[in-house]
Amino acid sequence: MENLRKLYNYKQKDLAAMLGVKPKDISDWELNKSQPELKILRELAVIFGTSVYDLLSNNLVTTTSWQPWNTDKRIDSFWGHIGILLYNSNVIKWYPITSATANRVERVLHNDQLDAQTKILAVGTLNNRLLFINKSKIKKISLLDDASDVPKDWELPWDGYQGLGAEEYYNLIEEYFFNYEHFCENTSEKLQIIIDELIKKNRITEDNVLELINDVYIYFHDNTTETISIGDASALFDSIMDIEFEMSRFIHFEDHNGEIHFIPIENIGLIDTPLYLYKTGFHELINNE
Repeated sequence: MENLRKLYNYKQKDLAAMLGVKPKDISDWELNKSQPELKILRELAVIFGTSVYDLLSNNLVTTTSWQPWNTDKRIDSFWGHIGILLYNSNVIKWYPITSATANRVERVLHNDQLDAQTKILAVGTLNNRLLFINKSKIKKISLLDDASDVPKDWELPWDGYQGLGAEEYYNLIEEYFFNYEHFCENTSEKLQIIIDELIKKNRITEDNVLELINDVYIYFHDNTTETISIGDASALFDSIMDIEFEMSRFIHFEDHNGEIHFIPIENIGLIDTPLYLYKTGFHELINNE
């Protein structure tokens, strides 16, 4: 947390005022003498444009903020967008990504050989999506720095240019609809108001929340699409492991109705899955070990 605070140029007293706590509390958290409650962690995640999951993990922390002066390799900030152009389509699908993601994608594609064994390129985005790109079944992959001009075919997704502003917002919206009591108990009043406003602004309802937050989108190489509604984070995690490591010719997903879908990987150009649900599945796996 200290690294993020300094990156944003906040003093301990500044952050304490934003959270309604004492500067000593900030100091104790940074020295690992104590840990903030979930309400505070959620506020911190929103302030820093990240998620509670990233704040508590030992992995790289991703933030939707643009921080070109960032030299801390433990923090990965917004860089620009990745674009995927499918066969039989003239419209590029754009997703916001971090600097480390852009560098990794460029490195992987530069070094990709004609006889490469790995066909799938996995990319996490800043608008709650985890993409699996079948490199042999698409027209083009583009990387667009934020300083570049917006292309003519630009189509903003429902959640905007850089997503909602923090990965935690997606978690909170899902909890608002499906575990409202927990949401109210563990979210500050100020953050509850922000979530209410986001829901109204983006016209999120019980009828479309799964489509916007939870659904998996399968884009076939002929530009047709299938939508699969996922209800089980663990099942999604298992499916993703099979995809990422190409353990079978078929990828499989179990939807919330219990139907299991088997789809040949050679028919797919792009798989678009919810990132936070994948992280939830990973977290459940770790806790059960």
